[in-house]
Amino acid sequence: MLEAFAIACFLLAITPGPDNIFVATQSIAYGARTGWMITLGLLSGCVLHTALLAFGFVAIVEQWPELILLIKICGGSYLLYLAYTIAKSSGGLQSENLQRHSMAWWYRKGVILNATNPKVFLFFIALFPAFLWDETLAKSIQFFVLGGIFISISALVFGLIALFADRFSILRQWLSEHPKTFKVIQSGIFALLGIYVLWP
Repeated sequence: MLEAFAIACFLLAITPGPDNIFVATQSIAYGARTGWMITLGLLSGCVLHTALLAFGFVAIVEQWPELILLIKICGGSYLLYLAYTIAKSSGGLQSENLQRHSMAWWYRKGVILNATNPKVFLFFIALFPAFLWDETLAKSIQFFVLGGIFISISALVFGLIALFADRFSILRQWLSEHPKTFKVIQSGIFALLGIYVLWP
């Protein structure tokens, strides 16, 4: 059962989606360390979703389904706001931008991106219960084990994505020479992520 879950997690991690695409694009632009910090932030968000699932947040959502809608609106609106601020900024891929955005800033970006995406939590709700393996063991413990497997596999896959994306130095050079194009790409990525979160 756990082996099948691990395979499912691996297939999901390598399937192109908003999280790994974001890690890849930022790693190309700013290097593997940035991608790793974003990954750490994303996985911290997964810890939050796992804890919510394990401690019965599902029951709260069943009582107040509007809560998911509120989280979705807040998360999607924040991402669209980021897209707007990037589009209005004058910066490109330059050293002063890297100095202004610390590793902690990228980590927080990853946490916010994952934690404010209710689709991640809904995905956990849909996937995890199908892989509970012991009727006598507390469900909360099993959920944390499944969450640990999911996070470990995602960390490996996303970390490798960041590492390999960092090797595209030619593309990074091209982006540094075309700051307006880079700004459009950055803004577009956040806009698409925002739309993804808000989409029914």
